[in-house]
Amino acid sequence: MTQADPTSARPASSARPRSPARSGLRRDIVASMQQLTTDSQRVAQAFAAEQGLGHIDLEALLHVMQAEERGDPVTSGRLGELLGVTSGAATGVIDRLERSGHVHRGRDEADRRRVLVRYSPGARAVAGRFFGPLGALTDDVMADFGPDELETVRRFLDRMSGAMGDHARRTAAGAREPAAEAAPPAR
Repeated sequence: MTQADPTSARPASSARPRSPARSGLRRDIVASMQQLTTDSQRVAQAFAAEQGLGHIDLEALLHVMQAEERGDPVTSGRLGELLGVTSGAATGVIDRLERSGHVHRGRDEADRRRVLVRYSPGARAVAGRFFGPLGALTDDVMADFGPDELETVRRFLDRMSGAMGDHARRTAAGAREPAAEAAPPAR
């Protein structure tokens, strides 16, 4: 993979002059993010393979887990939106995850018409065994940084994640749009 200059896609109006040292730091940060992404994908693929999950199943499971951690469990419709798939495809993903014991469906106590997708206790235990060592490594790395540094890292990652998500949605939307038909040749 070639490393693109992160400023190359930036409109000229928002480009700021960069010192050579800052440009080097930016390249180093981009390279570190690329390596982290690659290594994270390897870990996720190992977990998915161990659990017999496909890529979209793993992504759905992550969305379900994060939603519950926020105290806002997802419906199948919301999960479909998060995954960028139809409601029928989302139902298929949920069915697979439910059969494998990773999630379960249940009525919303506040609104019995809503069916929520929840992370199962068994799945939580499986994930804990697999990702527990990674959690300990994460704690060790974070222990080397002070609260202000960690806040800066959190802000950076939140903004990068938002930018990447926006770019992914635009890219996916562009892939779904029909190609413009070529103009007929001039006569």
